Amino acid sequence: MGEDERRRTWASLDFLVKLATAMLESGYATDPMTQTVRLCGAAMGLERITVVGIGRTVTLEYLCADGQALTRTAAASTIDAFDCDRMKRLKNVAREVTLSGTDPDTARRMLADAERGPLPWPWWFLPFGGSLLALCIALQVGGTAKAAVAAAVVLPPVYALGRGLGRLAIPRLYGVAVQTAFAAALGGLLHVASAITLTDTAVLIATNWVLLVPMPQLVSTAIDAVSSDGVAALARAASALLVVGGITLGGALVLAFSQRFSFGDPIDPTLPQLSLRLAIGFSILGALGNAVFNGGGRDLLLPAAGAGLLTAAVNQTLIHAGNMPSEWSGPIAAAALGFAAAACSDLLRLPMTALALVGITGALLPGLIVYQGLVIELFHTSGVGYFVRAFAVCVGLGVGAALGVILYVLFRRIPLPRRRAGG
Repeated sequence: MGEDERRRTWASLDFLVKLATAMLESGYATDPMTQTVRLCGAAMGLERITVVGIGRTVTLEYLCADGQALTRTAAASTIDAFDCDRMKRLKNVAREVTLSGTDPDTARRMLADAERGPLPWPWWFLPFGGSLLALCIALQVGGTAKAAVAAAVVLPPVYALGRGLGRLAIPRLYGVAVQTAFAAALGGLLHVASAITLTDTAVLIATNWVLLVPMPQLVSTAIDAVSSDGVAALARAASALLVVGGITLGGALVLAFSQRFSFGDPIDPTLPQLSLRLAIGFSILGALGNAVFNGGGRDLLLPAAGAGLLTAAVNQTLIHAGNMPSEWSGPIAAAALGFAAAACSDLLRLPMTALALVGITGALLPGLIVYQGLVIELFHTSGVGYFVRAFAVCVGLGVGAALGVILYVLFRRIPLPRRRAGG
């Protein structure tokens, strides 16, 4: 290998490892990241490249024609974030490199420009998307309009607290525990001030707690697991379990503190069920809110609405027409969404994971189950079984979405029948 060729190879590896870590930081699962980087490497003349991602660490190894191996290793700053617009910008860079075989210097400039790209919304606007999502989830649970508004009002300070704790480098386990307790404290203060009833307070807390569940990590973990990337899946699962542990820790503290008080007569853990039209409508609005909350641009809004519509239509049809429990209808609807997201991703030039996440979060989160467990615990009876069910449903949603993606991949492999000559 000549000196110029070696220099070009190192430059290509530098670009590829930066692309890989940026993709992990933005929210991509490990398997789609490795596939994308391999395709970019092949387009840049590095056909014999090996890409390995384990947790936050990415290792690239290129085998030269003379048998020498050139290696680059880098670590992503986090694998817990999810930024829809950044994912889209990186997808566009990878697509351009794959199609045109761009030289390393141009590719690095394209990546730098994409990373400096303008934000789709002002930073202060993102929590309003979360507020719309919280409002819709509270209404889907069966809460009153007052409970939904209260849940929407509480979410921004809970979100801001999480951002602040993250900047202080507080471990995620304890940061999420503080957020969990803070959401309950704000709900309790609103109840003490007679602004909302006890039932409304439980709806508010359940809504904010379920929005702390790390659905992006659960979906990515499932995608890596079904892609036979067990090591990467375990690393992501550990990260997700830290967040779940934080919710559990904070929730346990809140419930232990609540045992010091008497809340009067027990309240009914069942809530009114929305009509089919309203359930679908609020699912669409929830998906739109989640798209904004996760940094999605305007070009994600219409697909997000479509994802919410599809997911809610399948889920509600199974519940109302098939009398199927939500624990089963949700994962099936997630599988349908995963299939559709995989089919539309390249056409819409949007990340598959982003399309799946907005639909799942907008329509399928188990807020009602968390509410029921919370209400039962408040009146000195164990509601642990409900919280375990809620976590199982969230895992099932991630597995369902990944199953839909795999089914689409298998569907694409089915050979089309050939037309007979002269027929």
